Amino acid sequence: MSVNENVVRSLLVPISSGCFLLPSTLVAEVTPYTSPTPVADTQPEWLLGTIQWREQKVPVLSINTALSLPTVNISNNYRIVVLYGLEAPQMLPFYAFLATDIPQALSVKPEDLLNPYEEKRKGLIFGVQLAEKDHLKNAWLPDFTYLEGLIKKSLPLLLTRNT
Repeated sequence: MSVNENVVRSLLVPISSGCFLLPSTLVAEVTPYTSPTPVADTQPEWLLGTIQWREQKVPVLSINTALSLPTVNISNNYRIVVLYGLEAPQMLPFYAFLATDIPQALSVKPEDLLNPYEEKRKGLIFGVQLAEKDHLKNAWLPDFTYLEGLIKKSLPLLLTRNT
């Protein structure tokens, strides 16, 4: 067995009240913040709108609202993290959420993940402590099925308005 077999290239993505730990294969791109275009006069609170990315409309989630986390004001450091759709890529090839700063690339080994615990909040599967040099950092692993389910329920709304 090679030394790198158990390494998962990941991104530690800062959000308002913590970090997400994402496999880098799920992330299509991290872009500078651009203001999403609302899709309707009345849209779900968790939906910020859509952005134009690679000549297509991509829905942008307010991850804080979708997961009932504390919200923060948008700053110049915000980034848009574009993810590949997993559940129904033909209907939802991409979607995005806001990160509060630039994600950090990491190579994560099983021994780097300490004290896993089941997260009771909707939209989060579990949390871990990530061993980084001389300290521990808390991170969540999001439930992509839940997040994509929110967007799929609003697909008619997303498809009716062109940006």
